[in-house]
Amino acid sequence: MGIIIIRFSIIFSLFLITSCAVNTVTSAPEKEKFLHIDGTPAYVLIESDKSTDLVNNDIYICLAEVEGKARSIKTPMKAVGGIYGVAGLLGIIDLATTGGIISSLLMPGMAVIAAAGWVTYASADAVSELGEYKNLETCLEEKDYSVVFFLEENKG
Repeated sequence: MGIIIIRFSIIFSLFLITSCAVNTVTSAPEKEKFLHIDGTPAYVLIESDKSTDLVNNDIYICLAEVEGKARSIKTPMKAVGGIYGVAGLLGIIDLATTGGIISSLLMPGMAVIAAAGWVTYASADAVSELGEYKNLETCLEEKDYSVVFFLEENKG
């Protein structure tokens, strides 16, 4: 049970860190002042003392540095989440079919284990993507750039 609490704490901490770290704006950044990083919701402020080529070069370097860093957490999260989800589900099925007083006491715990496993599995993609954006933002900020994130809503 202690391992589950530790894993849950790690996942919760990742969500907390990534949610606090992302800068967002409510309207699309101006194209003259910001450079959009293709394939991401990130925009980099173009400062007058830096050329566009220099900004693009720094973006390329940062993209190369962060590639794969955040994705390395995706596979273990999916594996652990899937294992706990399946184990919890099988435990619930076993307890439900065997019956008895003890099984009725264990069912809520197994349901929590199964739910936590499937939530971990389902959130792996989002955690990986947010981690990648956070690493990109950190890299660019270390090079003295201002980074904002703008997510366009699909209206339709």
